[in-house]
Amino acid sequence: MAKMLILTDGETATGFRLAGVEVLETNSETALADLQGVIESGNYGLVAVDEGLIPDPIKATERAMRGRELPVILPMPSLGATFGEEADATEYMKNLVRSAIGFDIKL
Repeated sequence: MAKMLILTDGETATGFRLAGVEVLETNSETALADLQGVIESGNYGLVAVDEGLIPDPIKATERAMRGRELPVILPMPSLGATFGEEADATEYMKNLVRSAIGFDIKL
Protein backbone atom coordinates (compact mmCIF):
# COMPACT_ATOMS: atom_id res chain seq x y z
CA MET A 1 0.00 0.00 0.00
CA ALA A 2 1.48 3.35 -1.07
CA LYS A 3 1.51 6.13 1.49
CA MET A 4 1.30 9.89 1.15
CA LEU A 5 3.81 12.39 2.54
CA ILE A 6 3.86 16.18 2.73
CA LEU A 7 7.29 17.83 2.51
CA THR A 8 6.95 21.31 4.01
CA ASP A 9 8.20 23.79 6.57
CA GLY A 10 7.54 23.55 10.30
CA GLU A 11 4.82 26.21 10.35
CA THR A 12 2.74 24.54 7.66
CA ALA A 13 3.44 21.02 8.93
CA THR A 14 1.29 21.48 12.03
CA GLY A 15 -1.90 21.92 10.01
CA PHE A 16 -1.25 18.79 7.98
CA ARG A 17 -0.48 16.78 11.11
CA LEU A 18 -3.77 17.92 12.65
CA ALA A 19 -5.46 16.57 9.52
CA GLY A 20 -3.75 13.20 10.06
CA VAL A 21 -1.31 13.43 7.16
CA GLU A 22 2.29 12.24 7.46
CA VAL A 23 4.69 15.17 7.23
CA LEU A 24 8.42 15.61 6.81
CA GLU A 25 9.53 19.00 8.10
CA THR A 26 12.43 20.55 6.25
CA ASN A 27 13.87 23.88 5.21
CA SER A 28 15.08 25.38 1.95
CA GLU A 29 18.68 24.29 2.57
CA THR A 30 17.92 20.59 3.04
CA ALA A 31 14.62 20.16 1.19
CA LEU A 32 16.05 18.76 -2.04
CA ALA A 33 18.23 16.20 -0.24
CA ASP A 34 15.25 15.24 1.95
CA LEU A 35 13.04 14.79 -1.11
CA GLN A 36 15.65 12.67 -2.86
CA GLY A 37 15.88 10.49 0.26
CA VAL A 38 12.11 10.04 0.26
CA ILE A 39 12.19 9.04 -3.42
CA GLU A 40 14.99 6.52 -2.85
CA SER A 41 13.21 5.00 0.16
CA GLY A 42 10.40 3.73 -2.06
CA ASN A 43 7.95 4.04 0.85
CA TYR A 44 5.59 6.62 -0.65
CA GLY A 45 3.21 6.72 -3.58
CA LEU A 46 2.52 10.46 -3.42
CA VAL A 47 4.74 13.25 -2.14
CA ALA A 48 3.32 16.76 -2.03
CA VAL A 49 6.15 19.31 -2.00
CA ASP A 50 5.92 22.89 -0.77
CA GLU A 51 7.04 25.07 -3.71
CA GLY A 52 8.37 27.61 -1.24
CA LEU A 53 11.09 25.08 -0.42
CA ILE A 54 11.68 23.62 -3.89
CA PRO A 55 10.25 25.90 -6.61
CA ASP A 56 10.01 23.17 -9.30
CA PRO A 57 10.20 19.80 -7.50
CA ILE A 58 9.44 17.77 -10.62
CA LYS A 59 12.35 19.24 -12.57
CA ALA A 60 14.61 19.14 -9.50
CA THR A 61 14.07 15.39 -9.09
CA GLU A 62 14.27 14.26 -12.72
CA ARG A 63 17.49 12.35 -12.11
CA ALA A 64 16.27 10.69 -8.90
CA MET A 65 12.97 9.72 -10.58
CA ARG A 66 14.61 8.22 -13.67
CA GLY A 67 13.26 4.68 -14.09
CA ARG A 68 10.72 5.06 -11.27
CA GLU A 69 6.98 5.41 -11.47
CA LEU A 70 6.49 6.25 -7.80
CA PRO A 71 6.27 8.44 -5.93
CA VAL A 72 4.15 10.91 -7.81
CA ILE A 73 5.55 14.35 -7.02
CA LEU A 74 2.83 16.93 -6.46
CA PRO A 75 3.95 20.56 -6.24
CA MET A 76 1.79 22.59 -3.86
CA PRO A 77 1.83 26.36 -3.40
CA SER A 78 3.61 27.60 -0.32
CA LEU A 79 1.73 29.38 2.43
CA GLY A 80 3.40 32.66 1.38
CA ALA A 81 2.32 32.23 -2.23
CA THR A 82 -1.23 31.39 -1.21
CA PHE A 83 -1.72 34.26 1.21
CA GLY A 84 0.90 36.72 -0.04
CA GLU A 85 4.02 37.62 1.84
CA GLU A 86 2.26 40.36 3.83
CA ALA A 87 -0.99 38.47 4.46
CA ASP A 88 -1.73 36.98 7.84
CA ALA A 89 -2.52 33.27 7.51
CA THR A 90 -3.60 33.12 11.17
CA GLU A 91 -6.19 35.83 10.60
CA TYR A 92 -7.40 34.03 7.49
CA MET A 93 -7.83 30.75 9.39
CA LYS A 94 -9.57 32.57 12.27
CA ASN A 95 -12.09 34.08 9.84
CA LEU A 96 -12.58 30.75 8.11
CA VAL A 97 -13.33 28.96 11.40
CA ARG A 98 -15.62 31.78 12.53
CA SER A 99 -17.63 31.58 9.29
CA ALA A 100 -17.87 27.79 9.51
CA ILE A 101 -18.90 27.36 13.17
CA GLY A 102 -20.02 30.81 14.22
CA PHE A 103 -17.37 31.65 16.82
CA ASP A 104 -13.60 31.88 17.35
CA ILE A 105 -11.40 29.11 18.70
CA LYS A 106 -7.95 29.92 20.01
CA LEU A 107 -5.41 27.16 20.48
